[in-house]
Amino acid sequence: MFLKKAAILASVWGISLLISALLRVWGQQHPQPLQPSAVPVLALLFVPSGLMAGWLLWSSRGSGESE
Repeated sequence: MFLKKAAILASVWGISLLISALLRVWGQQHPQPLQPSAVPVLALLFVPSGLMAGWLLWSSRGSGESE
């Protein structure tokens, strides 16, 4: 069980480091400031919290507990 969790943790860290490195390279190639429109900013702001709220509501649906 420990090795499975360690593998998941290592893969998440590896993917995060890869994304970070790719964004750094892209930023060095495009030094001008990025000016996103309102839609991506609002999506990044509200979609993760909405997904988490939906997941919590869905997972507690059949438990019969109020918490």
